[in-house]
Amino acid sequence: MTFRKYEFTAAQWTAAKKKIQHEDYEGNLVWDYSKVTSVYDIGKICQETNEEGECIKQAKKISVDILWTGEPLTTSFANFIVWPTPSGIHTFAGWETQYAKDYCSNNPETEFCNPPDPIEP
Repeated sequence: MTFRKYEFTAAQWTAAKKKIQHEDYEGNLVWDYSKVTSVYDIGKICQETNEEGECIKQAKKISVDILWTGEPLTTSFANFIVWPTPSGIHTFAGWETQYAKDYCSNNPETEFCNPPDPIEP
């Protein structure tokens, strides 16, 4: 399985999710579990709050976390991958370590992956 984080415009997400859905016996669109294990549509993340804790600035794109059954559908989803510092505002339980490893493989120069040496007293 593979855990990835994505950001889409509403139109992009509508088109992309059709590639990981199919119709059930009643004609409803459901996740295709041969492709995905879990999909969490976070929505538009709050980027700034006021003193009362109310959101005053919201992201323009929709954030989505997908736990793929195997490898991600690269042709449909690769351009939408984002790498928030582990693990962002959401994770799938038990996938924190794997996400951090994949994050560092894709962002090797970040401070998260290369913490400063400890300062000796």
